[in-house]
Amino acid sequence: MYSVPQSEQLTCFLSSLGMGFLLGILYDVLRAIRLSFTKSKIALIIFDVVYFILFGVLTFLFILALNKGEVRSYIIAGELMGAFFYYVSFGVAVIKFTDKAVSFLQRARSVLFKVITAPFRLLKRLFLFILKPLLKFLQKTEKKSVKMRKKLLPKLRLYVYNLFGILFAHKSSLKKGGGSFGKNKEE
Repeated sequence: MYSVPQSEQLTCFLSSLGMGFLLGILYDVLRAIRLSFTKSKIALIIFDVVYFILFGVLTFLFILALNKGEVRSYIIAGELMGAFFYYVSFGVAVIKFTDKAVSFLQRARSVLFKVITAPFRLLKRLFLFILKPLLKFLQKTEKKSVKMRKKLLPKLRLYVYNLFGILFAHKSSLKKGGGSFGKNKEE
């Protein structure tokens, strides 16, 4: 059976510690990106799935490059220990820093959004200031025109401009007030 020299095993183990440390940093980077956009549980699940896919691909490529694709338990254990070492040492400080940085970025984004939208909000107020009296005037004229239309227009079912009514009018509707328009001359 093929055996790996101990010096090479030690080199692989130390490299896997470093790889685990880097994978811990990768998780915190993805965490900061997620928190800068949303704090929903669905986003957490999606980012965790993305992290584990990246973790698997990077571990596969690492093992392929370092140990010719031979999976050894000390390599996986070294990665886990490196990630654990990252979280108990630098991870605590990085989490505090990223939380503060994310809250600062969210405040900055809010201020920037307000600054960018300020001219549009001002235009909206200006248009409303101008259009509000016009809308009131139009509403008053509409009410007046509805009243006038009810008074002035005769209550006929047959109008000159109603071609459909002219062509298919019954004699009963003509007798109600349609005048002589559309009647046969023989009657």
